[in-house]
Formats: sequence, structure tokens, C-alpha cells
Amino acid sequence: MHMPKLINRNPKLSKLGKYAVVYYRSKIHCLGRHRTPEALTAYNRLCAEIQSNPVLPPPCGEKRVTVHELTAAFLDHAQINFDATSYSFHRVIILDFLDKLYGNDTPVEEFTSCCLKLVRDEIVRSRRFYRNIVNRCTG
Repeated sequence: MHMPKLINRNPKLSKLGKYAVVYYRSKIHCLGRHRTPEALTAYNRLCAEIQSNPVLPPPCGEKRVTVHELTAAFLDHAQINFDATSYSFHRVIILDFLDKLYGNDTPVEEFTSCCLKLVRDEIVRSRRFYRNIVNRCTG
């Protein structure tokens, strides 16, 4: 049996104007002013995250599943298996926050802990839930 090769190469650090940037997964990540200790620290942190979260390429011929498709399947499951209050809570968190930020075009394998932190920050910023509930639902 042939094991797929992990994709976990460090991206090249580039300069864009006076800023240090990295092109990774078709996105530009600005790391701060070029040749500063902060930019180097941000670059090293990004490389460490890449190395600790290697990505397997999708199998040949397989369609990439998006966050939206996965959350829709979860909500179908929750509607059948959860009580009405719990289902409603999960539905609000998923549709009002997760799906709005990462729903339609984000492949599941690209949803990282940094993405989850952004979702959590948006939930906190909305002030719709107590902090302990926010922590529990993102835990």
C-alpha cells in the first residue's frame, strides 16, 4: 500500500513594499515590516504551525469537502439526535459565525486552529453569549 506524501513545506519569505509576506495556500500573509524581529518571529510561528499541521492532498478524483458541507451534515445529525434547545444553539453558532466566515469556499482540511480562534473571537465580539458558553462551544 502506498502512503500519500505529506504536504508541509515551509513557504518562502518574500518582500512586498516594506513588508515581509508569505504566499501560502493561495493567500498572502503579511508578517510585519521587512527585516524586523517581529516579522521573523511571525514567519517562524507560521512555519511551526505548518509543520505541526501537515496537510494530506485529497485523493485523486475526490472532491474537496467544504466547511459548509460538513456543517450542513452535522446540523442534519444534530436535528435528529439533539434536543431542540441544543440543536438551536449549535445552529446559531454554525450559521451566524462559522458558516459566515468559512462556509462556502473553505476546504475542511484548510480549517486550522487559527480559523477556530477567529470564529471564537467573532462570537465573543458579538456579545450574544456568556464567556463560559463561548469557551464550551469552541472547546
